[in-house]
Amino acid sequence: MPGESTLTLFIPDLFGFQSILSTLTKDELSQLPEFKLPVLEKWLSRGLIEKSKDQNNIVFSELGLSVEKDQDKHCAALSLLAESNVEINVATDSYWLRADPVNLQPDLDTALLSAHEELALTQDEANKLVEHINKHFMDEPWEMYAFAPHRWYLRLENAADLKTSPLDNVLGEDINQFMPTGDDANYWFKITNEIQMLLHGSNVNFERESKNMWTANSIWLWGGGYLPENNLNSGYDNIITNSILYSGIGYHCGFDVLSLDDDFAKSIDTGNNIIVLDMLSEHVQRRDLYSFVQILNKIEEIYLGVCNELLVNKKIDRIKMLTDTDTSITITKQLLRRWWKRTKSFSSFKYA
Repeated sequence: MPGESTLTLFIPDLFGFQSILSTLTKDELSQLPEFKLPVLEKWLSRGLIEKSKDQNNIVFSELGLSVEKDQDKHCAALSLLAESNVEINVATDSYWLRADPVNLQPDLDTALLSAHEELALTQDEANKLVEHINKHFMDEPWEMYAFAPHRWYLRLENAADLKTSPLDNVLGEDINQFMPTGDDANYWFKITNEIQMLLHGSNVNFERESKNMWTANSIWLWGGGYLPENNLNSGYDNIITNSILYSGIGYHCGFDVLSLDDDFAKSIDTGNNIIVLDMLSEHVQRRDLYSFVQILNKIEEIYLGVCNELLVNKKIDRIKMLTDTDTSITITKQLLRRWWKRTKSFSSFKYA
């Protein structure tokens, strides 16, 4: 449990390119934007490094959320809590599954998941497609909802024995490597194939295709589960994020949920707070190292420098940095004074 005046920074995919960076020559590194990371590099060089036993659920564990071993994180139910237009009660006995619209492109004997939010669906288009699906499957024990153009949900009458892969992990990839498994996988494989045929023949997609736009020709199932048990005594006051999932987690855990904007510093100089800085993930998914470095520099300039200043000026007692690896780094003013710890370049770290 965090102590008094702890600021936790969650930076998923911070080390997403580390295996590549560690092999680049000086000449190859010179082709990238210059790394301008004095604060981050000092934190990594002088901070206290700890290994987590629960790598896959490090943030869920930090916030006191229960996730059963080898089960999906309950992303669908948690995300629903933050949907602004949801008129449905997210009861603890309701099983939810994300069923997000995607575009699949054939590739030899498989298919590549080529687009999701890039589809740029309107809410009206999403509503029409989901209505079409629900009418066709009206006798099945589930119902689909389009609470946002690119976030579709299934409410099931019973739990599904299904192990899935988060959509972010599949973008641009061969879907055969990420297909759901479990006792109910065959049923959902058949349902998904039938939905693909429905979407292929929909008027919405005919119109989009005539305008040379991406079509929503399939769905991706992931993040199923009930609302997990929460911990209203995790010790955090605010969660600052623009993520629908982490906003939902904040509501579920009883935090104040604040938007991540230019005024974020006003909310973190008292109490215990967590900031979600998830801007790097899309560039890791697209394997765009150049843009990754640019965004990392911006994170340093806009966020890390401010947080470090609060630490140095004793406005907060410690900073705890979490990533989606098994490594966490704790930084205090005293640890930063360890001048004998040589500050190393970001590309030299091998935490990934």
